[in-house]
Amino acid sequence: MKRIVTAAVMFALFFAAIIARCFFVATDKSAYVNDSYNSYRVDIGTLYSNIYDRKGVRLNNNGRETVAVIEPNEKCMRELEILFSADEQAEILRELQKGYPITKTVRRTVKTKYIKQYERIIENTEDMPARHILDRACGGLEAHSSQEIGSLSVSFGINARGELLRGNNATVNDNNYDSADGIIVSLDSDIQKIAEQSASTIKKGAIVILDCETSQVLASVSRGEEYINRATANYAVGSVFKLVSAVCATENGINPTYECKGKIKVGDTVFHCQHNKSHGRQQIKTALANSCNCYFINLANILGAEKLLETAKSLGFSESFELYDNWTVSGGSMPTEADLKSAGELALFSFGQGKLNDSALHFASFISCIANGGIYSYPTLEIGNDKGSRVMSEGTAETLREYMKYVVTDGTGKNADYKSDCGGKTATAQSGIFEDGREILITYFAGFYPYDNPEYAIVVMCEDGTSGALDCCPVFRTIVEKLDEM
Repeated sequence: MKRIVTAAVMFALFFAAIIARCFFVATDKSAYVNDSYNSYRVDIGTLYSNIYDRKGVRLNNNGRETVAVIEPNEKCMRELEILFSADEQAEILRELQKGYPITKTVRRTVKTKYIKQYERIIENTEDMPARHILDRACGGLEAHSSQEIGSLSVSFGINARGELLRGNNATVNDNNYDSADGIIVSLDSDIQKIAEQSASTIKKGAIVILDCETSQVLASVSRGEEYINRATANYAVGSVFKLVSAVCATENGINPTYECKGKIKVGDTVFHCQHNKSHGRQQIKTALANSCNCYFINLANILGAEKLLETAKSLGFSESFELYDNWTVSGGSMPTEADLKSAGELALFSFGQGKLNDSALHFASFISCIANGGIYSYPTLEIGNDKGSRVMSEGTAETLREYMKYVVTDGTGKNADYKSDCGGKTATAQSGIFEDGREILITYFAGFYPYDNPEYAIVVMCEDGTSGALDCCPVFRTIVEKLDEM
């Protein structure tokens, strides 16, 4: 008990000493207001561009908090206990010894007479939608296109020696602080909410939803480490790239029949289908549904490297693109024609492995192209009238949609099926990255919905997954179910 009393007394003495020091600073006769003085400014908040979704819903700057501006005078110091804990008071008093006003966030709002309180705008709250594609801390849109549009501060007079003047009324400088100015992006807050809710089963990965006609980004979600945007990051692609091989073959009028025995030898290397499964007699439609590696290796040998590369490039693979004004997103990588002189590299390329990587965001624009009848547009956050350019015939796009529907109704994508009204492709890609002797797999489902009149291109990606069928297909199904309810 004596120890508690002693500690309390020591704290009270410490508290009194600091108040005495602050009182001396506040009552120094050399610091009265006169006609010639400068000012000391205390910044409360800076307002950066508001960002609105396509429906006018504000996506950032939605938080508010109260900030106290505390002057180093006895009246303010006597009110500290109304707003702050003992520890906070001690910290504030130490700062006030410098003789200048300070700011402190108020956790409990209680009216005070001498301590002035102001509302500060929080740019990005914890529950901010589309955080990774918007938040400046994640390298999002704010870091590229947001500008300072307002500020709030309080000014106090100081004398020639930089000392705070007594008797000076603080001046509030409100420079357009609560402005509604900002930019409108293509995101849809309702669809973004669906994507974020549907991503709850993904520990690391991404979901991207694009408008099929324009490739405008309607939703983008990244899961995992807080500041990494996995929607724009480049990963191993895997079997979803078989769709590119299928486009190339269809455009060139090639649809060979091939007998899959579960493995195929290319040079000195033997490639296998997953689990060494023999798929038997295959054409493009069934080979996509079964995700038959051997078929697509054989197909690449027929097509040749030049045609495959030409098709991939026309669809934007490895090309950087402007996601928004002043924001260029780095493209993935592809093997060169020289690389593909190696039969082994060509085999890997045919089913999305080797020197190929891409982002979920870009791959979604390829899906949009198929869904949009062969018109390709790069992914964008801007709302405009760019209709893109034709990169495949309407007939090829229609054929690919039919193939992708078959993947869902009769193939590896069955877990994504919703009313037989969507199409897509699964993938389980080897990353070449090992942890504790186990290779990290990148899994996907890339598809569109609805089937007859596609509106949405959707890519679900899991980092360190098991398979596209198990990890990503159920997430895709959940998304389209919720979209159907809108």
